[in-house]
Order: sequence, then structure tokens, then C-alpha cells
Amino acid sequence: MASAATFRQWTGALLLGAGFGLSAFHAMAAEPVGDETFEGGFACAPAKSENDKAPVRCRSQINPSLPVFEFLLVWKQSDGGHALERIELREQGKPEPFQVIENIQSDVSSHIANNGFEAIDLNFDGFLDMRVISFLPAGPNTPYQNWLWSPRHHRFVANPALDEISSPQFDADAEEITSAWRSSAVEHGSDIYVYDEGKPVLIHREVDKWSEGGTCERSYFDRIEDDLRKTGTGPCEAE
Repeated sequence: MASAATFRQWTGALLLGAGFGLSAFHAMAAEPVGDETFEGGFACAPAKSENDKAPVRCRSQINPSLPVFEFLLVWKQSDGGHALERIELREQGKPEPFQVIENIQSDVSSHIANNGFEAIDLNFDGFLDMRVISFLPAGPNTPYQNWLWSPRHHRFVANPALDEISSPQFDADAEEITSAWRSSAVEHGSDIYVYDEGKPVLIHREVDKWSEGGTCERSYFDRIEDDLRKTGTGPCEAE
């Protein structure tokens, strides 16, 4: 994890690299254009100590046309460890938040840095979005709570359909979301989603299932005419 000094250097470099201050942002169009080649990034200030109960401060420039945003993660102690109460969002240098997100479902072990907060492009539009881990299940199916940046409304908007995808990974080149999941000790699989009118749609699924005799069969499913249909079977690949 970066030191506090590194954190300050990183955020300072963001502003210098942008080449303009907050005043330039207000002169721009209400709906800035996304840059799909923009990778961006984020940084969170490390806790001063294990007993530090202060809100977590993260920063990110979610698009070159926008100023640096500050994300204040306000949390409380819980049986699980850390439960987020709200996220306050500010443009860097402004005292008042332009958005406050409440009713957050994120309660994870204190060993999970920043409740799994990330600023990444979740819908491949050239603007970074944000997510946090909802909770840590016993198995590998990790759920997230997600918010997509809306250039038109200048705010982050919840996407419940995206929340339903466990352990999502985002492939910007293919513009696909992949999800690896496990339903039992003898069955697991992987899904592929693409966006359709702003919502992730399942287009392909592969399911590995073991029989009582120890053999494994893989089933393939594809989206055909708005339905997910079984399209074939074969042997499971060796792990």
C-alpha cells in the first residue's frame, strides 16, 4: 500500500497531467465525451494505525475532462469488521460534496482494505465507475455493490443488475464481463455478459459438473432469441 507521501505525489501528478484546474471543468460541455482508451486509476490514503477510525479518503480522476474526485468512505465497526455507512463525493478543493451515497451494503473484514473500494471502468464508456465488496461469502462468489458514472447527471448511479454478478472481471478490449462461480462441491461454472441498453446481459455460460463416479462433463449455453439455451456438451478441461 502506498505511503501518505506517495499518495500526495500521485494526486498532485493527476492535476498537473490534466493541464487544467477546476475552473476549466465548468467551462466544458455538460456531457463530456468518454475516452475508451483512458485507463485512469485511484489511490486511498493508508490508515495511520490499526486503531484508526477516521473515514477512508480515496482520490481518482475518472476522466481526463473532469477534475480529481475525492471519495470519503465513512464506516463504523461491526461484527464483520467494517461496515460502510456512506460515501461522500467531492470535487477536489471544494468543501461540500456534490453527492452522498447512503444505504450501502458493504460489511467486510477489517483486513480488506477500504472495503474493496475501486474506481474502474465497469461499462467500458471511458469513465471510471466505482464499486465496493458487499460481503465475503464462504465460497468464491464475491458480491459487489456498483455505481456507474452518468456524464449527463454528473453523479454515480446504482446498477442493481450489475450487483447480481458475482466476482466480476472486466475485459475492456472485448467489452465483456466474466464471472466465475461455484454452486456446490460438484458444480461450478463461468459466465460472460455484455451490455445491452445499459444493463449486463448473460450471453454465454459453461458449467462443469462431476458425477458420483468422478467424471466431469461440461455443458455449454448460449443466448439465442433472448433465451439462454443449451448448445452442447463435452469433457471438462483439466485444471
